[in-house]
Amino acid sequence: MNDYTIRPATQADAETIKKIVRSNPLDPNAIDWHYFLVLEVIENGKPKIASIGMIHPEGDVNELDSVATLKEYRRRGYAEAVVRALVERTPKPIYLLSETKLIPYYERLGFRLLSREEAPSVMTEQCDWVNRMFGDEVTYYVMGMTA
Repeated sequence: MNDYTIRPATQADAETIKKIVRSNPLDPNAIDWHYFLVLEVIENGKPKIASIGMIHPEGDVNELDSVATLKEYRRRGYAEAVVRALVERTPKPIYLLSETKLIPYYERLGFRLLSREEAPSVMTEQCDWVNRMFGDEVTYYVMGMTA
């Protein structure tokens, strides 16, 4: 039995989602609660959101984005559970931007590194923008799950 529940976010979750997104190195502009799934645990008899993630439509592209887990709940597989739930509910292809160190993690979940020629232009443009902004600190790549 799982020690958590994954469900679509509701408007009541909007502020919690914003706080989690803003406390992580995620795009704070893409925090529309309508796109999110939340993973809840029971703490002191009450549900608490421990992890979040969303599929954000970027034009006609489905982008996996804003996957985050509260610090005190990390290393329990919650982010992976959210990603798997999002992938199950979303038609392929699905794309994401991954920093170098997370490429093996996303490969384990069925994504693969894409060449510039394979990736949709909206994703390569976004990747180029992020790398211009953060290129001194970390490099991002486009990954996809096409089947």
